[in-house]
Amino acid sequence: MSNTLNRLGSVLDRTQRTIVTVVTVNSNGTTHVQYSDSSQSIVLGDSVESGAAYVENGRIVGAAPTLPYTEIEV
Repeated sequence: MSNTLNRLGSVLDRTQRTIVTVVTVNSNGTTHVQYSDSSQSIVLGDSVESGAAYVENGRIVGAAPTLPYTEIEV
C-alpha cells in the first residue's frame, strides 16, 4: 500500500453504524433485527426492546428515532 493510502486509512473511522428495526429480543443477550433492505440478522445486546436501534459492528449501542424512509431513484 502507498504511504498516502495508509495515512488516509488512519484518519477514517472503520466503525460501521446502521439503523435497524428490532424484531425480537432473545433471552441470551442477543437481538433479532431487520435492515432496511429486509435482510435480517442476530446482533449482540438487548438494551432496545422495540422500534429502531443503532448497531455498530454487530452490537446494539442504543435506541434510534423511528423516521419515515423514502428511496428515490436517480
